[in-house]
Amino acid sequence: MLIRNHYAQRIIFSVSVIGFITLLIAFFMHNPFLSMLDNLTAQLTFEFLPKKWHLLLNSFFFFSHGFGVLLVIFLLCFFLWGFKYKIPAFWILATSVISGILVHLLNLFLRTENFGHTMQMPTYGIFWATLLYSYMVIFVIPAIQKFRNRLLSQLMLLMSWFLIFIANIFQDNTQFSGMLTGILFALICLETFEILYVKQAPFYAKMNGFKNSWY
Repeated sequence: MLIRNHYAQRIIFSVSVIGFITLLIAFFMHNPFLSMLDNLTAQLTFEFLPKKWHLLLNSFFFFSHGFGVLLVIFLLCFFLWGFKYKIPAFWILATSVISGILVHLLNLFLRTENFGHTMQMPTYGIFWATLLYSYMVIFVIPAIQKFRNRLLSQLMLLMSWFLIFIANIFQDNTQFSGMLTGILFALICLETFEILYVKQAPFYAKMNGFKNSWY
C-alpha cells in the first residue's frame, strides 16, 4: 500500500488541527504580532521585486491556480490510471474535488479585508500548492529508483513549492494568516483522506472498476 503510515498521519493531522484552531483564535482576537505580520504582508506587491523575477514567479504562480492546478491533477490522474494505479488516481481526484469545495466554503466565512483589499482566508494558491506537492511526494517520488535522482527531484519540488509561496505572498489579496491557514487546512484535508485511503482502498480494490489496480 502506497499510503500506510497510520502513526505519522495522525500526528500531522492533530498538529495541523491544533495549529489551525490556534491561528484562527489569534486572528479573531487580533493578536498584535499576527496583525503586524498580516499588515506587513498585505502591502507586498510585485513592484517590490526586480522585474526579472516577475516572469519566474508568475510561471510558478500559474500552477497554484485555476487551469494550472487542473492540468497537474489531470496529468497525475491520467498517468496513474494508465499505469494501473486506478485507486490512487481516484483518490487524488476525490481529495482535490472535496477539498476544493471545502476551502472555498471556508473562504466565504473567513474572508476579511485589509488595506482596502479582500483577503483570501485560507489562501487558495498555497493551499493547492501544498496538496500538489504532497501528491507528488506520495506517488511520484517513491517511483524514482536512484537515490540521487530521488533526492534531486525532492529538492526541486520543495524549491517549486517555496517559489509558489513567494509568488502568492506578493499578491494583493493575500496576507500571512491566510497563507498559514492555507497550508494547515491543506494538511488537514490531506491527512483526513490519507486515513480514509488506508481504510477504504482494500474495499475499492474488489470493485469492478478498480480490479487489478495497485494501491
